[in-house]
Amino acid sequence: MKLKSLQCLIEIVACDFNLSRAAKQLYASQPAVTRQIQLLEDDLGFEVLLRLGNRIGGLTKQGALVYERACNIIHEVRQLDSLSSEICESTRGKLVIATTHVHARYTLLPCIKKFRDIYPEVQISVISGDPQSIALEVLAGHADFGLSAESSENHPDLVSFPCYQTRRLIITPKSHPLTKARSLSLKKLAQYPLIVYDKRFSSGWRVLKAFDGAGITPNIVLTAIDAEVLKAYVAAGLGIAVIQELAFNPQRDQEIDAIEAGDLFECPMSGIIVRRGSFLRGFTLEFLKLLTPDLDFGPDGIGAAGVGAAGVGAAGAGMHA
Repeated sequence: MKLKSLQCLIEIVACDFNLSRAAKQLYASQPAVTRQIQLLEDDLGFEVLLRLGNRIGGLTKQGALVYERACNIIHEVRQLDSLSSEICESTRGKLVIATTHVHARYTLLPCIKKFRDIYPEVQISVISGDPQSIALEVLAGHADFGLSAESSENHPDLVSFPCYQTRRLIITPKSHPLTKARSLSLKKLAQYPLIVYDKRFSSGWRVLKAFDGAGITPNIVLTAIDAEVLKAYVAAGLGIAVIQELAFNPQRDQEIDAIEAGDLFECPMSGIIVRRGSFLRGFTLEFLKLLTPDLDFGPDGIGAAGVGAAGVGAAGAGMHA
């Protein structure tokens, strides 16, 4: 059994069982990836992928067990690579972060600018996606850590450390009637066309959940995954929208107005997501300190006020989850 076969299986799952996309990520041909899976199944004596005609429908029951162990094996191999790199080249390497578009655009930018001054030889890669894909990127070892408004409860091999509260604003075109309203309600918002985030994102489904819980059906005219897109369409007069507070800058966003949403919508905590047992290189820890200065990275673990340690402790130049 070869590590390459296990890597192919992990990548196929990460790419939602799309063989051509998995092959692209692996810098291989689709027939080569298919062959590796066939070799794996021959070695095991059973099928790991559920085949539905010309497409793959998921993992078989046995395949799910193999996938879990494959993730652990590849994870340990990558940990050895990280440990070796930390010992031999502590100020050089690659830092991969999986996060949402909003955090990539607003939260990470000032941290990356500071980090580049300290570690000019470290290459930074930012992978943008929805919370589920972020969790899978960290789980598969493609990202050193994730930053997302979702928890890691559905992934026992992941641990999350809350660090940012996601407060919301209602944005409108200039001189919109809502800007003159004495108070706001979901019923009042529903009187106008609404532009929302895709429901795969916390800022999308939480907004829809609020309306649904109140028994109100909003007039949704557009969905998007990027705050800049939402702001552009609001500025064009197509409707109002609910965005994260950090995505609005009154000096830059002069074509729209913003109103505090108050408690109309749930304001979840965004958290750092890491895989349990991960060795994080020294420069990764330094980036996390820039990102979340209130977190405790001392010898007793990583935690925050009111959150507590969660089994992550410092070890030498790195950190183990």
